[in-house]
Amino acid sequence: MKINRRKAIKSGFMIGALFAFPTIMSNSFLIKNNKKTIRRMKPIKVQLGKIDFYIFSDGEMIINQPEKVFASDISKNEFEKKSSQLHLKKSVAELSINIILIKTSDRTILIDSGLGKHSNDNQGLLLESLINEGIEPNTITDVLITHAHRDHIGGLVFTSNQLVFPEATYHISKEEYDFWMTENPDFSQSKLNQEQITGTVNFIQKLLKIVSPKIKIFKAGETLFNLIKTELAPGHTPGHIVFTIASEDKSIKNVVDILHTPLMISEPDWGVLFDVNFKQGIETRNKILNDCYINNTLVMSSHLPWPGLGYIDKRDDEYFWNPISYYNPIEIKL
Repeated sequence: MKINRRKAIKSGFMIGALFAFPTIMSNSFLIKNNKKTIRRMKPIKVQLGKIDFYIFSDGEMIINQPEKVFASDISKNEFEKKSSQLHLKKSVAELSINIILIKTSDRTILIDSGLGKHSNDNQGLLLESLINEGIEPNTITDVLITHAHRDHIGGLVFTSNQLVFPEATYHISKEEYDFWMTENPDFSQSKLNQEQITGTVNFIQKLLKIVSPKIKIFKAGETLFNLIKTELAPGHTPGHIVFTIASEDKSIKNVVDILHTPLMISEPDWGVLFDVNFKQGIETRNKILNDCYINNTLVMSSHLPWPGLGYIDKRDDEYFWNPISYYNPIEIKL
């Protein structure tokens, strides 16, 4: 089945009522942007051994009162002091939405889909960016869902309930799918309030039900497409997956939502409001930071500053983000 590109863009830009629930990124944390001009960016091509993949942007998330999200048990003064040290804004947190697409001889694999058009004009840029690069939505063969939060699966479904990528198979871990599709997901170890939990669960369950006829479940630890090694990293969600792409002697590890901002790297014990299991999220974050530092791993994150590539380094017993150096704005050779 083919989908007309004009209809795809038009449907994707419709502002409808589907999934109009409060979520963990509720209006109390979001700054609305009424600008009519939408930022568009070309993807970056990354050469990794014999593999080429692309990093696309779905836009950005702007979180107001970031201390409530990334330092919920820390004083505002301490939060602002650390933000100043890291040259970060104190009043808002600006998060990229970085998305990988891999093209092989017989597959076109998208990893997550961004927010889609379920929030505001700062997001939902992925579809048009794909089409502008000559990648029609019906040519996507597979979508790997790292976890089911709104900013990773929203772009799978138009506000009209139609699938954005109608020919794709959707791959999700058993742990993740089982958690969200149970009648009452367990948020007993979360710091979210009931309104946020209800809105989050409603959104995710409704979207996954739309996608479910085309879902394929995998177990964490499997290698997908003979290319992507999956690893369970629970806490943010119970089935949250980080993945490693390797070719020849080169590899890149996408830690997805283990690290949203450089602040979380320097202060991993502060925790994150969004985590389903707050304490487990801290434990997983520290473990991955340590592993990536010891192994000098090239890291990618879904939300660190564009394009989300760099290394975890350490100074005076404190981790810090060391972005990769690159000089061609549309291509990186590793």
